[in-house]
Amino acid sequence: MQFRVFRPAAALAGLLLIVPFAALAEPAAPSPITTDQPQAELQVADLPPQQEQVLPASAVPPIDKTSDIVLKVDSAGKLSDIFDSADYTLTEVRDGEAEVPRLLVEAMPADLRRLNSTDLRKDLFFNALLPLVLRVNEDIRHDRDRLLALQGLQHLGLAPSADSRAWLAELGERYGVADGDIDELLLRVDVVPPSLALAQAAVESGWGTSYSAQRRNALFGQTAGSAVRYAAFDRLIDGVASYARNLNTHPAYAGFRARRADLRAARQKLDGYDLASTLLRYSTRGTAYIRDVRAMIRGNDLVELDSARLAADRGLGLPAAS
Repeated sequence: MQFRVFRPAAALAGLLLIVPFAALAEPAAPSPITTDQPQAELQVADLPPQQEQVLPASAVPPIDKTSDIVLKVDSAGKLSDIFDSADYTLTEVRDGEAEVPRLLVEAMPADLRRLNSTDLRKDLFFNALLPLVLRVNEDIRHDRDRLLALQGLQHLGLAPSADSRAWLAELGERYGVADGDIDELLLRVDVVPPSLALAQAAVESGWGTSYSAQRRNALFGQTAGSAVRYAAFDRLIDGVASYARNLNTHPAYAGFRARRADLRAARQKLDGYDLASTLLRYSTRGTAYIRDVRAMIRGNDLVELDSARLAADRGLGLPAAS
């Protein structure tokens, strides 16, 4: 058995930096703050408003991309062997007994449709897609954490630093928000519940077996400029990122973002089954499409995966090539 494991260069670890609070705000008087609290517990609201603020590095943690393991496999059997070697099962993830390994599959195996077992096809599809959704959400959450830190500065009457202003401008351009409006950005820079992403991908791609899924790495029915030309991506994770950006920016999904913000404001868990009701315009099938997505979520216990977390590091042994 042969497969290749691709790991990003260690240099990528330096691309995402810890952002101290001093870098977020224009410096005021150099008055260091001392506290007996552990850094991880220090909150913006706890800091005296008249002094220069120093946010603990843990408030905006870096993402260590060197922990990702990118997989390119040519058969469903080999992919199943890798998941088995990593002791990766959705049952244990649902039960909260295991984190999700950082296994990022580049493309769905070409022989996925030829599997005799429907249950095996479904398990492989969900196992392959869940780490990708969580990884995209991890990037989004990192940006959201920095936005929340800057919002805290704003509430304290402090102006963002030049670097933070430049970052806000870039983020605003990416998410279609003018003038670096932090409140508006927070409506858009937020995660997509895994249950919703997994269900939509299964419905749109026929469990990863459609032509667009196999040849274009497009699992979510994305189009490229017209209703007949479908988008294509170099890797599955690029298609997942495009899907999340679509929900977070397109005017058709303003209701999705508003409902998500309502759940946040009420301190409720983001619920993919609930949020599916806002996607009436995602498909021309309208309410029938929403029924299918919700049936997929309920029938496969996907809401239980909304609490899934990526493992902090590789922490697994892959089978030796033979």
